[in-house]
Amino acid sequence: MKRERVKRWHRFAAVGLIGFLIAGAGIVFSVQPTLAALVCPRCFGFEQLSGGVFVDAAMPGPLRAQLASAMREGETKVADFYGELRATPEVLACATDSCWRGLGGSGAQGISYASVGFRLAPLGINPVIVAHELSHIELHERLGLVKFMVGAIPAWFDEGLAVIVSEDPRYLLASTESDRCRVDATGSFPIAPMAWTRAAGTDHNLYARAACRVLRWMRANGGNAAVLALVKKVAEGVPFSEIYHDPDERKS
Repeated sequence: MKRERVKRWHRFAAVGLIGFLIAGAGIVFSVQPTLAALVCPRCFGFEQLSGGVFVDAAMPGPLRAQLASAMREGETKVADFYGELRATPEVLACATDSCWRGLGGSGAQGISYASVGFRLAPLGINPVIVAHELSHIELHERLGLVKFMVGAIPAWFDEGLAVIVSEDPRYLLASTESDRCRVDATGSFPIAPMAWTRAAGTDHNLYARAACRVLRWMRANGGNAAVLALVKKVAEGVPFSEIYHDPDERKS
């Protein structure tokens, strides 16, 4: 019980810091409902499904079972990639559009908040979306809140990696293919999360391009182990630019 109270306090402190830092960006009103709900899910009408997973009261039994299965599969995918799960996020899952709008809404099916937690839209209750958001959460947990908030790892790497970890077939070819890139990793990539969100709204190949860029870097540098080493070094203070080098640039 004491451990749970300490965990809650840490979550509350992290949410407070996130809210304080994003206020300067002028977006606090759009994310504040979710941040508040992550601190007190029941205050917003959510019911506990299991552990840190909360669902809106209108969610029917079959969809709750689907969510539980998606969480298990998503956690397995992320644990297989990272070796273990260190993060223990809160999850807010909506079954209705009104619930989703109450959390701030958006076009995305899932949205994560540092390593604190993530929310799922009704259509986001599937293993791929869950694994995608859990990949963000695990990366941010290992990176540390402050490093995440100052953008120590660029958004394009974070998002491309989440596509790879979740095995998203919309943006990757099957694992049996020698080159899994659906599109080439050409063009520029947004570094900041807000810039990524804006660009993703108009560039439908952005996720696939970012995934391809990360995938080719991984292949040239040792696969999963290269990612874990990069995250560890950045968390320790080494600049991302000193570790990541585009393999395509080295060929030219």
